[in-house]
This record gives sequence, structure tokens and C-alpha cells, in this order.
Amino acid sequence: MFAPIKMKKNKIPDETYWRGQKPVARLILNKIRKNNRILEIGIGKGGVTKYLLKKQPALNIVGFDINETSLKKAKEYFKSKCRGTLKLIKTSQDINLVKKFGKEQFNFVISSGVMDYSKNPDKVIKNVKNILKPGGYFAFTVFDNLSSCDYDGKSPKQMYISTAGIKTWGYRDFYIKKLLKKAGYKLCSISLFKKLHTNTKIELSHSEIKAIRNNIDDPYDDHFVILVRK
Repeated sequence: MFAPIKMKKNKIPDETYWRGQKPVARLILNKIRKNNRILEIGIGKGGVTKYLLKKQPALNIVGFDINETSLKKAKEYFKSKCRGTLKLIKTSQDINLVKKFGKEQFNFVISSGVMDYSKNPDKVIKNVKNILKPGGYFAFTVFDNLSSCDYDGKSPKQMYISTAGIKTWGYRDFYIKKLLKKAGYKLCSISLFKKLHTNTKIELSHSEIKAIRNNIDDPYDDHFVILVRK
């Protein structure tokens, strides 16, 4: 389902690749109810889950990742952080979510910096919907790719290879929205987070996105944070 990360075996990618973790957590914190089940795709060393547990330590969460070293770090980190149920799973990159977890099992599916490794995000979007319970939420990030070319509405996605040799994909907002609509999701919110020269971040609503397109200069510093509902 996801493309492999090209790097040394079990080397943990730099945290800057997943700057959307905290914004994703903020999207769902006030929506989580008692006994809700949460799945984090690509939990890494702690992912979005570490921010959720700071606010609500008694959650029911399943997290999986393809990087064994990252999962070991996560297990150590969460030893004293979780008062609920936390299950961490090592998986392969071609995981079938329905076969692994079953249909309509989760109230929330979350991921940050994971969709960027998939050349075919439509497959991820459909697979996630299958494991969501009716009314469930999918909160995730995708890198924006508007820095590399003028916004002409004709280039829905573009591939990048970082200095670390990691292949990622950036997507335009209209392309992701089209895939979500086709899959039958209801769009709740879409925001663009842009890193400023002062190393602070601003959150831009969907209505403001077009106004700043020409000012974006680094695909790894800017990402869309999206919340949809089944």
C-alpha cells in the first residue's frame, strides 16, 4: 500500500518529515469519546499518538509501522505514558488493512507523513474507509507540491527525492479532494500549514490557500492537514 523508504536498514527518518503530527492530533481531540478505537498508520517513534496521550492518556489505540527500530523507540516512550490500551504492530509496506484488522473496526484513523510515500493515494483512501466505522473520521497530512511549478491546475501530483534519498509525493488540494469525494467521504476541514523563516507556523484555511500559492518555496516545510468523515 505504501512505497518503501529508501534508506539504511532500520535507520529512523528525521522528525522534520512529520511536522503535521500535532495538527492532526488537534483535529480529533475534542471528538474522541469513551471506548472509541483509534488506528495510527505509520506511528514511528510515537507519531500523532504521543500528542493524543498527553491530553487523554486512557485511550484505545493501535499503531503500526514498517520500521522496527522506530517501534522499539515507541514502546520505550509509551511505557509510562499510556493508561489505556496501546498495541504496536510491525507490518509490511503492502499491508491489507481489511485483512489485518477487519471491516468497520475504528472510530478514527490517523496518519502524518505517510500518504506521501504512496504513489496511489486513492488506494489508501479507499482502504481506510473500509476499516472505519460509520461516521468515523480519517485525519491525515499530505505534502503540498506547489513550489515546483506554477499553479495551472494541470499537475495533480509530483514526486520528490530529498537529500536523504527518500522518495515522496506531493499532491494538490483539488486532487486529494477529488479522490476523497469519489470514495464517498465528507470533507470536514482542510488547512495548509506553512513554515515561516522564523521557524514558526501559520495555519491557513482552505479559502486562503490560493492567495499564498506563489509564496511557497519548500515542499518539505508545507503540508495539508485534512479531516474527513465516513
